Amino acid sequence: QLVICADDEGKDTIHEVAVLEKDCQRIEQLGLTLAEGKQLLTQVQQHVVAHQASVFVTIRSHCAACGTPLQRKEQTTRVLRTLFGTVLLTSPRLYHCRCQTHTMITFRPLTELLSASTTPELLFLETKWASWISYGMTARVLKDFLPLDETLNATTIQNHTLAVAQRGEEEVGEDQDIGAESCPGDEGPLSLPKGPFSVGLDGGYVRDWEQKQRHFEVIVGKSVPLDRPAKCFGFVQSYDTKAKRRLGAVLQSQGVQDSQPLTFLSDGGETVRNLPLQLHSQSEHLLDWVHLTMRVTVLGQYIKGLIRLDRGVGEEIQKRLNGVKWLLWHGKVAKALDRLGDLDRRMNHFTDTYLRFPHLKNAVQKFRTYIATNRAFIPNYGQRYRRGETISTAFVESTVN
Repeated sequence: QLVICADDEGKDTIHEVAVLEKDCQRIEQLGLTLAEGKQLLTQVQQHVVAHQASVFVTIRSHCAACGTPLQRKEQTTRVLRTLFGTVLLTSPRLYHCRCQTHTMITFRPLTELLSASTTPELLFLETKWASWISYGMTARVLKDFLPLDETLNATTIQNHTLAVAQRGEEEVGEDQDIGAESCPGDEGPLSLPKGPFSVGLDGGYVRDWEQKQRHFEVIVGKSVPLDRPAKCFGFVQSYDTKAKRRLGAVLQSQGVQDSQPLTFLSDGGETVRNLPLQLHSQSEHLLDWVHLTMRVTVLGQYIKGLIRLDRGVGEEIQKRLNGVKWLLWHGKVAKALDRLGDLDRRMNHFTDTYLRFPHLKNAVQKFRTYIATNRAFIPNYGQRYRRGETISTAFVESTVN
């Protein structure tokens, strides 16, 4: 039974929501089944929401000025889709009291309460799952575990998700300097974040749904302060016209001011190399250590083949490569570039003896170009690591996935 207690001295309302007869001879008979749980939640939701709506309508069925009961013109039903089922609510149309002047003769009290036909919590779950999997799979997953209307389908999920996205887009506003004004939804100024503030950037390519042969890059990031929760953001450079404002809203919600220095970390790709200064004037851009060492690891795989041909020379080149990695760890970029140039010249002796020589030489040259292009973004990683500062965008990889 469900007992709804009255706030005043009124009588409590008792509803019988379910009668369960369960055997206990097999393990599958223990506890509630999914179907029984969904049915129970649906019944409870029906009675609770109906009672809440009835109380709301009753309060507004009297004139707020003189207290006179308002005359009813007609009565219809209103559909509300909730997390635990669809609820049909009685929605009366009432005449306004004559003690005051109104623009309309009648009104529906329930319209004031129900600003939408779907509850925010259900919209949140639909949008959350639709950002991970397809619209169709989202509808199937939600209907598997929640007592939702069977008419829920991919089109409904898509429409709800796009409506939420459009509402969020409108709240972002136009591009402006970070810190120029409070972001939407702020209730007041926040304290400045303590310690270093890191923002990781990474990108991933997505196939265009309309032009199947075309891909576009989605830039995603995560801002990670020390003393408050991290937040994520994302945009498409070729489409988004509010990238700076979008990041600004995220950072402002974490208390960041325009004059506060930020540390951006990325993989050094062309699409994200110049983004930090565009997004925040007081920013420091650093090359991600993990992406840098991944290229060293690829070179190491080639050198293993060289070691099998000539162990002495191969191990010497491996030692030189480790030296390059050590120099980069300590921020000695100029010396690392010299070592890579020397390594490139050294490997010319194996043009005829090592079958994969062209691949190895090409990899070394690409790595040298990568370091030269991003030399301004390579700090002393060892020093930053010892100070407990971020040196990797590993915390962004999960966001991209």
